[in-house]
Amino acid sequence: MLSPTPLAPYAPKNVLLPPIGEHTLVRPHGTDGFSAQDGIDELCRSIRLLLHDLEQEGRTPMTVLDIAVRMGLSRGVVILVVAELLRRNLVRVSRQISTPSDPRTEVRDAWSDLSHCDPELRSAKVLVMGDPELSRTFIGSCSEVGPISHGEVIYVRNVGIPSSSPDAYSPPVTTRVSMGRIPLKGMSLHLLGGVDVDVDVFSTLWSTLVRDACAALVVTHADDLEGAAVALGFLAKHRVPALLVLHHGHETPDLEAVRTRLGLAEERTVLCDVRSRPATRAALGDVIDQRTLTVYDAHPIYPETGETA
Repeated sequence: MLSPTPLAPYAPKNVLLPPIGEHTLVRPHGTDGFSAQDGIDELCRSIRLLLHDLEQEGRTPMTVLDIAVRMGLSRGVVILVVAELLRRNLVRVSRQISTPSDPRTEVRDAWSDLSHCDPELRSAKVLVMGDPELSRTFIGSCSEVGPISHGEVIYVRNVGIPSSSPDAYSPPVTTRVSMGRIPLKGMSLHLLGGVDVDVDVFSTLWSTLVRDACAALVVTHADDLEGAAVALGFLAKHRVPALLVLHHGHETPDLEAVRTRLGLAEERTVLCDVRSRPATRAALGDVIDQRTLTVYDAHPIYPETGETA
């Protein structure tokens, strides 16, 4: 009597790709090569070769934004290429930490060949919004690894104009995105911000950056509360825990007056000298502390108009 043929282990046909963001760490995986048939193949080969060479040198894994800066590519293109490399089983990425850890996820990453995430790579992202100059200073002071800066080209859709029209989009707007890094035991914490955009393109850019953010800081002067209110309203809409960081240099602003004007609770505001590492680290610790990881009970109030977000 013939013995039955052993069945192959179950493997789903379509494995969902993990979220990929600016702060996603990417590491080469496997040894299979491929021939370049088109533009995406060539980009895949170039980026994987870069990752492989850096790993051979003993360098830390690169983030998506690191790759974009190094290769002179946009964030979106790098994200698409990394997704393609994941499908080809040629890279592994970090698990994004934006919610409490799930033990099932840890087991899947460690034991399953079907996981696209490297069990040794963890990354998290905190947004630094508000005044562009202050937010860049905050990122530089708080980061352990010097910030990188990436040029971003934004196209804004004109409301009410058909997509087929040549006037469907406004002229491109160029801005810069800064990202710093704080290596921690078992994970890499990234600070993303320093974006200089006006209200017209605000939601277009930040709606892509806010994905998978575990918290946000809104850094501002006491005389620029209108911009801070827009940022706070945006974060409340996306249910991202946030802290208003009021910069003080030679003078101490009236924190209570700011709280009253914006309708913020005491634990949602803090004074901070953004030039100081201890001060910026303390503000960062406040926003990621579990005691402050709750979303606003009420939306902040916009100055002048009195309208809620």
